[in-house]
Amino acid sequence: GASKIQYRRLTCAAIQVGDGSGRPAGRKLDGIEWAQGQNAMGSARTLGDESTIAQVHPKLLCETMWEHAQSLTPDSKLVKGKVVSAVSEGDGPDKKVVGARLEDGTVVEGDALLFACGPWTADNMFGTKYHSLVVPTTKTLSQCVFFSGFGDPEVYVRPDNTAYCTGFPDPPVRVTETPGEEEVRQDSIARIQQSVELASSSSDDLVLAKGEGRGTLEQACYLPSTADGTPMMGPLKDEPLGTFVCTGHTCWGILMGPASGEAMAHLIATGKSPHVNLSSFDPSRFGKLTMVP
Repeated sequence: GASKIQYRRLTCAAIQVGDGSGRPAGRKLDGIEWAQGQNAMGSARTLGDESTIAQVHPKLLCETMWEHAQSLTPDSKLVKGKVVSAVSEGDGPDKKVVGARLEDGTVVEGDALLFACGPWTADNMFGTKYHSLVVPTTKTLSQCVFFSGFGDPEVYVRPDNTAYCTGFPDPPVRVTETPGEEEVRQDSIARIQQSVELASSSSDDLVLAKGEGRGTLEQACYLPSTADGTPMMGPLKDEPLGTFVCTGHTCWGILMGPASGEAMAHLIATGKSPHVNLSSFDPSRFGKLTMVP
């Protein structure tokens, strides 16, 4: 059900913040649920309501979808490892994938190989590093807020009485850090914390804004993007038959992920994507790619 993946409808607002001089003392901002701190200015606007905005916890969504896949095909298993090459048979145009070789020499058999490794997928990929922290809230909130000012922090409230806070992205780079071992820089975490404290100061709903310690989780990740900023999804024509790629969704991965997965599943299984036109995402526009460089 919805609660298992923390799915819910909610609202989103943008609030200008500054030195507090732009809003008469005591006047509330219309349509704003919680971010009424002393630094909130007179400018605020609604970005969406329950008819257009929804939320899901990405990790819980992935875990739940995997559980469902296992229930449909009990023999499914998750193999963790680094793919170093495709295993193929045949020659010329008849050359096709029959598996993937892992770093430890193990071969995972299969008739299709999909590269979906975020910024590590291919040599045309970049990653934009974001730091974030999760902080407690004093009650369940239902309005996410994008602040304009004090570094433009973003606060995504969750139904489990926490809020995910982020901002200050690094410039896009060729990612050299190992997946799952990304450095969490404490200066970046402190910068986000200070920005959220300033933007929402005096709010009674965000524990961080009350000066009561740091968040419960500090982390960093990369948003993947291709060289032209558009995702690439489809077959790799310079690789053996049965080789595909799906990556480069930037900050829209959570939104576009399920539809992209459905489209790629159809393409791999039937050769067609009946619901999503993939022509704009053709990876051949980049020429020959080096996969997982």
